[in-house]
Order: sequence, then C-alpha cells, then structure tokens
Amino acid sequence: MDPDRIRIFKLHKSWADGLTLLWQMFVLLLFGGIYIALEQFDVAAAERSTVLIFLGVMVLVAAIWQSTGLGVARVHMLLNGIDLEQAPKERASNTNGAEK
Repeated sequence: MDPDRIRIFKLHKSWADGLTLLWQMFVLLLFGGIYIALEQFDVAAAERSTVLIFLGVMVLVAAIWQSTGLGVARVHMLLNGIDLEQAPKERASNTNGAEK
C-alpha cells in the first residue's frame, strides 16, 4: 500500500474507532443501569433476556460504525483519484506517462 492509502485509512479509521469507543461506553452504562433497575424491580428472566438481545443489537451498531469509517475512506480515495483496483506501481507509471 502506498502512503496516500495508509494516510486515508488511518484518518477515517481513527474517527470510526473513537465513535465506536464512545458508543460502547454509552451502551455499557445504559444497559448496566437498566439491568440493575430490572434486578431491583424483580423483573422476570424473559424480559431481562429481551433487554440483553437489545444489547446485542447495540453491539451490532458498533460494527456498522466501523464499516462506515472504511466506506468513507473508500469514497475519500475515489475522490482523490486513488483506484484500489489498480496496483500502486501501475498508478504511478500511469501518472508519469500522463505528465510527459
């Protein structure tokens, strides 16, 4: 991978990681509080399992944040003229040939 690709991936991966971390902390606090409240009010196990399934959906949302970050990185590369289908050496030789 050439330095442009690495720079763009790092840029978008870093904000995706940051948002994922914030989201995970929010989910843990929210569902920790909900679980404690359900315990205090003696809610049945069936309702508790529904809440835990919802927690699984929240974790899935975190995976979507990650994929969004990589998708934005791909769009950024396309806007900068970086084609991932073409090897970096071929791209460099094509730009050098166009300059001559």
